[in-house]
Amino acid sequence: MRDPARIDQVLAVVREVWMRDPDLRLGQLIVNAVQPREPCPEVYSIEDTTLLRKLSSLARRPGGIDS
Repeated sequence: MRDPARIDQVLAVVREVWMRDPDLRLGQLIVNAVQPREPCPEVYSIEDTTLLRKLSSLARRPGGIDS
């Protein structure tokens, strides 16, 4: 099992970097950090409101993410 403590560490750095350029969408921030070999327009272009809605839906699933 992965160490759950990493979550707070990752989110803290995301917050720090994102606050430097708050006009970025979260998907843009992630793609810019990862620099994938292939474009990821679904991730890069998703609006934060849409991502939030999808994450909220995921959080409401009984049994967790894999269900």
